[in-house]
Amino acid sequence: MLSDYLIVSDVDGTLLPGDGELPRRTVEAVRRFIAEGGNFSLNTGRVHFGCSSLLKELGIRIPSIHCNGAYLYDPAADREIEPTYLPREAREGLLKAAEYFPDVCLAVFDEHSFIRLNQPRVVTEVCRRWCEELPLTRPEDVPGEWYKALLFREAEGMTELHAYLDQNPLPGCCYVNSAASLCEIMEKTVNKGEGLRKLARVLGIPIENTFAIGDYFNDVSMLKAAGTSVAVGDGAPEIRAMCDMTVGPCAGGAAADLIEYLEKKEGLR
Repeated sequence: MLSDYLIVSDVDGTLLPGDGELPRRTVEAVRRFIAEGGNFSLNTGRVHFGCSSLLKELGIRIPSIHCNGAYLYDPAADREIEPTYLPREAREGLLKAAEYFPDVCLAVFDEHSFIRLNQPRVVTEVCRRWCEELPLTRPEDVPGEWYKALLFREAEGMTELHAYLDQNPLPGCCYVNSAASLCEIMEKTVNKGEGLRKLARVLGIPIENTFAIGDYFNDVSMLKAAGTSVAVGDGAPEIRAMCDMTVGPCAGGAAADLIEYLEKKEGLR
């Protein structure tokens, strides 16, 4: 029965192509899978209020995983489940990192918004593309908890940024790149794999009955945690090499390929 299975999917580059439009084939397959009793949800670096249209369009009713596993969001109750926040003692170090590199933009997700905390002295194309439209707020004016921080920098400068973070570790934190120009900072136990384990436990689904589909290096922990790991056909070569299955490209409806595989396995197609 499809109700025995849980599929969790990364969003950007896995469900959602670069043009920001969900493939119709993906929408139809996810809605059909849910109607047939299957469990489908998101496992994303985005916050829940940045996924509201996706959750609605796909008809997702079970909790979803957000900020790389920092918390689950229950759409039925409109509440967060088991949140883990960025340690407050890491804030000073993040601000120092943003000051050290003149071309780095620092942004954070708090419980209500996505904001940037600095104005880079050197404005690059990455900063213009990702950060210019974000509200600029003084750090002292964001007193609540932060789910994660984001450091934007051109890809060729990322190795230097990583070396700085290794030499000046942020207390209680870990980091991972979710794109060539984006380094994300979370509490050290937070990752997409732990998010998947939380969701499986909440739903009462054995981890061996879970499928995770992703495309990039921030998906590695999720893919390793899942009973079956699935790579998007146009994802990073290293991700395709590590996974149990590879499906088609994101824009072609990669998640629909996985759903059709399970439907055939259960004799529904």
